Amino acid sequence: MAEDKRKQLPPGISVRKDGRYQARYTFNGKRQTIYGKDLKEIQKKLRDVKYEMDHGIYARPDRLTVDSWYKTWLKEYRENVVRATTVVGNEKCYKHVKPEIGGMRIQAVRPEHIQRVLNKMKRDGYSRGYIENTRQTMNMIFRQACVNGIIVANPVEKSILPNVEDDVENIHRRALTEREQKAFLECAARRKPFYADIFYVGFSTGMRVGEINGLEWNDIDFEKMEIRVTGTMIKIAGKDYYKGPVKTGESKRTIPMLPEIARRLRKHKVEQAKLRMMLGDKWQPVKGLEHLVFTTMFGKPLMTLSVGRYIDSTVNAVNRAEEKKAEEEHRKPELMETFCPHAMRHTFATRALERGIPPKVVQSYLGHSTIDVTMNIYTHVTAELEREEIKKIANQF
Repeated sequence: MAEDKRKQLPPGISVRKDGRYQARYTFNGKRQTIYGKDLKEIQKKLRDVKYEMDHGIYARPDRLTVDSWYKTWLKEYRENVVRATTVVGNEKCYKHVKPEIGGMRIQAVRPEHIQRVLNKMKRDGYSRGYIENTRQTMNMIFRQACVNGIIVANPVEKSILPNVEDDVENIHRRALTEREQKAFLECAARRKPFYADIFYVGFSTGMRVGEINGLEWNDIDFEKMEIRVTGTMIKIAGKDYYKGPVKTGESKRTIPMLPEIARRLRKHKVEQAKLRMMLGDKWQPVKGLEHLVFTTMFGKPLMTLSVGRYIDSTVNAVNRAEEKKAEEEHRKPELMETFCPHAMRHTFATRALERGIPPKVVQSYLGHSTIDVTMNIYTHVTAELEREEIKKIANQF
């Protein structure tokens, strides 16, 4: 059988006594050998090696560092496959990996080295979600190295996520009460009327903040009373703003528009046109993004950080007013916690589920890829409603 294999082999490839295939090649005057379990695998590995040598990204397997392999992985397996924002996310995660294991030979990395990265992130106070994203990034890096025959086993698979009590995640997921929502919107409308409609749209549609910032006027259908979600605003360091694709296929969706929101958006469109006329040359939109619904005072796109700052300043204003009122009424003030823009989406889902809108319908509004995410919110809302219901019999005891 081995003799039959040898007769059919291309030049440079041979079969070992143990049945595995091997290929020899020369790098910097030295002979190197790679192995594979079958002919198809060894041919692919040989093609990969030749490609890397031709493009100047090859490193000897026995000297390949995690940093070197990461650069190859990012260039060949990510940049041409996933969205630019996903690549940016991978790069952010790897910044926590590099100081710990970046200089190590990739074959020398063991599960405890991976665990060290994760545990340090916990000690440094990072959220569970961010630590999990970093672990997923490492897993992809090492899994591809495994597939390519650079390492035998993936050390990330034997690591575990640290137990993190995540206050940041709780703020991220929290829903505002109806009282908080009303107080916030009224204060935003008084203080920053040009930006207030961002929040009215957020709380009434459950759109992601990037989707809101990417809204264009042709996405608003006043006749059908609908808002079409067609993309999301993206800004990558060193590059200009652009409207990128939505997060998933389900994220491209149409959401019913409430009459009050339609009224506000019509008014906002008129005010925006007046501002544009008044500013003249000072109104400077980004090329290709001249028809955004929400912009800065000079026509530039808005980003999540800016919306977050408006939220913080508005919450501070709400709390100052509450403190003054509480002092006049000789009581303790009921202060509002600040929240991130994503909380508008969670609040919308909570209000919708509280009012009996079926989870499957809420899923379509939110653009969740699976019903599981929506059901997690539904379970939380149901538990809260049950706690409120039981209070109705409290006066019997």
